[in-house]
Amino acid sequence: MERLYEFAVSGGLEPQNAFWDKQGAPYQAFVDWLRGPGLQLAVESAILRVDDPTQLEQLITVHDILTT
Repeated sequence: MERLYEFAVSGGLEPQNAFWDKQGAPYQAFVDWLRGPGLQLAVESAILRVDDPTQLEQLITVHDILTT
C-alpha cells in the first residue's frame, strides 16, 4: 500500500522510469493495470477493510487519484 501511495502522489499514474520502453508490451500492461478497473476496485475494497488511520488516508488519496 505504501509503495502504491508513494507512486500515485509522486507522479500520478504515468510511469516515469527512463528505462521503460514506452512502446513495449510490459509498459503498456503496467499502464493498463494502473488505469484499469481492477486496481480501482481493489483500492475500494481495501478502504472497507483497513482499520489503520494512516493506511485509510493513503487509500482514500490513491482512490481520488484513480478516479480523476
